[in-house]
Amino acid sequence: MAYRLFLLDLDGTLVDTSPGILEALRRMEQEVGAEPLLQKTMEKFIGPPLEWSIETYCGVDPKTAKDWAEIYRRIYTEENCIAKSRLYPYIRESLALIREKGGKCAVTSLKIDRMVAATLEVYHLAPEFDALVGRSAACPTKADTIREAMRLLNWTDRGSTVLFGDSRYDGEGAMEAGVAFVPLTYGFGFAEEGSMQGLDCAAVAREPEDVYRFIKAQWE
Repeated sequence: MAYRLFLLDLDGTLVDTSPGILEALRRMEQEVGAEPLLQKTMEKFIGPPLEWSIETYCGVDPKTAKDWAEIYRRIYTEENCIAKSRLYPYIRESLALIREKGGKCAVTSLKIDRMVAATLEVYHLAPEFDALVGRSAACPTKADTIREAMRLLNWTDRGSTVLFGDSRYDGEGAMEAGVAFVPLTYGFGFAEEGSMQGLDCAAVAREPEDVYRFIKAQWE
């Protein structure tokens, strides 16, 4: 069956947000007086929920992690770190192709919902999507964001739905929601050997052009 609903993660999938994320994390460390993390550890923040990453890698309690996350988000948005990113090549072409062919597309991200729209606004990309779904109290997991996007679009056919993402959170969320998954190895979440083990993958995108090729093949 060909895919007609294309769900896309944000960080490491649509946009390389790593420069701004890492800078905001360093500034957050300085503001709260935290012990500086190793660069490799900081890179693990890209993808998972921010509060979980702070709690896990900084060794703080949930309340402190929540407080630090708010400091990070203020720095990221108000101190222009959000603009220190780059749109991956072929993303605009992929979205235009979906629209031209009559498909649907949505963002499903573990960024909190307001940050999804703010990040896309940098590139004026929000209008290219049929729905934007971020993490919220109603959608705490990746599978929840997938199901919410499908609900918003009144899309019930899971067999024609595919998620593109660059982390195990994406792959496991897709499996839980019952949709297909295409891992992107040009992002951050699959850098380690064996990181895709156990995931059910419809294909693998090793560069952004592979996303475009995969979408194009659905109408050939």
